[in-house]
Amino acid sequence: MKLTIIVDANPIISALLGGFSRQILFNHNFNFITTYYTLNEVRKYIPYIAKKADVSEEYILSALELIPLKVYQNTEYSSFLPKAKVLITDQKDVDILALALKFEYPLWSNDLHFENIPNIKLMKTKDFV
Repeated sequence: MKLTIIVDANPIISALLGGFSRQILFNHNFNFITTYYTLNEVRKYIPYIAKKADVSEEYILSALELIPLKVYQNTEYSSFLPKAKVLITDQKDVDILALALKFEYPLWSNDLHFENIPNIKLMKTKDFV
């Protein structure tokens, strides 16, 4: 049985930059899920990623579409948004935290502010090595 992991924006951005996260995201031992909000956050960095990787923005957008992610609308975890807003200071991470609270799957993020949140199993990229 595959382990389902919730993915924050930073591992996705790292994968698009060619980092180790790319290998993890295409590992068939895992199912990866995220939110539409998170993908929109990643899309804001497309110009930066394209410049850094010396490729077109269209190329990066195509690469993003290839990453095997199941994406959830906020209506699917909306009942957990109020609790998430109380638990985290960075409002950009409320949606991904609400998804983690709903499903209770591990959350893959390198953001330190997810540490010590009750009932959240935080995974960092180094945990996959």
